[in-house]
Amino acid sequence: MPGIEHIGSVWSRAFNVRVDHGEGVYLIDTEGRRYMDFTSGIGVTSTGHAHPRVARAIADQAAKLIHGQANIVYHQPMMNLIDELRSIVAWPALSEYFFSNSGAEIVEAAVKLAKQATKRTNVIVFSGSFHGRTHLTMAMTTSKTIYRIGYQPLVAGIHAAPYPYAYQLKMDDEAAAGYALHELKRLLKSQSAPDET
Repeated sequence: MPGIEHIGSVWSRAFNVRVDHGEGVYLIDTEGRRYMDFTSGIGVTSTGHAHPRVARAIADQAAKLIHGQANIVYHQPMMNLIDELRSIVAWPALSEYFFSNSGAEIVEAAVKLAKQATKRTNVIVFSGSFHGRTHLTMAMTTSKTIYRIGYQPLVAGIHAAPYPYAYQLKMDDEAAAGYALHELKRLLKSQSAPDET
């Protein structure tokens, strides 16, 4: 595929299939081979590729407005989504909504909001977690070194505590929870004081 040599190496690549299009749960490469897509477009295409209803909705919206940036303009699809969210969110105090382009942006916004609300500087994440590929979310991501290597120093004040994953820890649920809680308490005594976290 012409141009592949010019794709940056910022992200790791799982495999090198050259996809032409998708149909439902399948990816079809440039040679016509079909692959079942277990990635689901990294969580954003759970309806399958080229779902007629989704494709039609995208085409209809593209004919009206391609990108109405939420911090610049108001538009009806955003208002409709807010109405729908308000109808399912049970807690009345959650009455404001923030829209962004990616999960990493949402994570960064959540960290900013938490720091603003608590006046604390440190963040604790679970070991083995993935939060994104921006500079802050790379510091919070501990699932693979490939996401962080070559970008040091990363944002300070990020600490990792073990997740109580009983299967991985080879413990029952109660023991795993006890272990994780013990390690969290140790972290709060040795690396990140509670009044900073």
